[in-house]
Amino acid sequence: MKINQIECIPVSLPFAKPIIMSGAAVNWAHAVLLKLHTDEGVTGISESGDTSMWYMGESQESILHNISTIYGPRILLGEDPFNIETIIARMDKAVTRNNHSKAVVDYALHDLIGKALGVPLYKLLGGRSNEKIRLAYVMSSGTPREVAQQAVKLAKAGYGGLKLKVGANIIEEDIEMVAEVRRAVGNDVKIMTDTNGGWDYMQALKFLTQVDKYDLFLAEQPIPRWDIDGLARLRRKVDVPIFADEAASELSDLHRLARIDAIDGFFLKMAKAGGIRKSQKWVAIAQSLGFNVMCGCMINSGLGAAVEAHFLAATEWMGRIEQESIGPLNLHDLIDTTGEAVTDDLGMTMPRYENGYLYPPEGNGLGIDLNEDAVVKYATPGKTPIVLKT
Repeated sequence: MKINQIECIPVSLPFAKPIIMSGAAVNWAHAVLLKLHTDEGVTGISESGDTSMWYMGESQESILHNISTIYGPRILLGEDPFNIETIIARMDKAVTRNNHSKAVVDYALHDLIGKALGVPLYKLLGGRSNEKIRLAYVMSSGTPREVAQQAVKLAKAGYGGLKLKVGANIIEEDIEMVAEVRRAVGNDVKIMTDTNGGWDYMQALKFLTQVDKYDLFLAEQPIPRWDIDGLARLRRKVDVPIFADEAASELSDLHRLARIDAIDGFFLKMAKAGGIRKSQKWVAIAQSLGFNVMCGCMINSGLGAAVEAHFLAATEWMGRIEQESIGPLNLHDLIDTTGEAVTDDLGMTMPRYENGYLYPPEGNGLGIDLNEDAVVKYATPGKTPIVLKT
């Protein structure tokens, strides 16, 4: 089996409800859809999820460029899709970092192989270790009262954890938001905060010292990614567990953060790690160090979320704490998928979200059929698909 055609399709997925990030409204997830065709008629598909220069350092344009001008013609065309390790090694040699674009290729290869073998992806990754994945919901910004009201709805829907976005407002408002949410949901729901590295050391110290009484489960990346010494100093000063996200991108970052006792755990985004294969290595290193890992997502469609669902179902270590792979819910402004079916997603179906749990699809590969009507509908204006052939 050989890859004989590649399609890169730019798509812009509208948010049903704008998401407030760092004080600004975000209305679109600008993504890339990838199709890898083979000479045996099997096609692997994948989707990047939203792209972000501030977080990943990649854009829709950079992913299109990397796949269509480097990975595609130099590495993928004519290659056996089963040679994933070889392909990944060649991508790493050809391009430094740019893990998001590498992940898109990795996802499509895994979908293709699962389809070729006639098995769901989670079986390729080790079997279904976690029958269902306990979830935490990543909440949008708002006033303390607004966030607390939404938190009550999410707790009633079964979510075991809630993550609050902090750092865009004054610290006193963020402290009050944590207090309001804790009062609203009681003591059985885990509360987490994510600053996206937006505070300096003194600001983070003030916040974490004052919210300790509200039993914060963890604080994600309270200070900038580059300040790992400050992260270690902060961890020694506070009782709230510190998890690294932006500071933990490459595999070598995990060792460095652990060596200086800077963190209590890691946040994994599979796009950040560079795909499924690298995420498996990422978690293996974290497990060897005794660190819990929480998996988040780039906001994505049901097609993109299927990758995370299969990975989490197959990776036993990830069943220890709640996970945050709720991309389609954020995209479509849903609490779960038990209500009316979503008809305008890139996937004809999506993973099942029910009572605060995630369940992987059961079809071959990712188990998601592409909604070609939605692909046409959400084609990014002014950009055309790129097709490569042998």
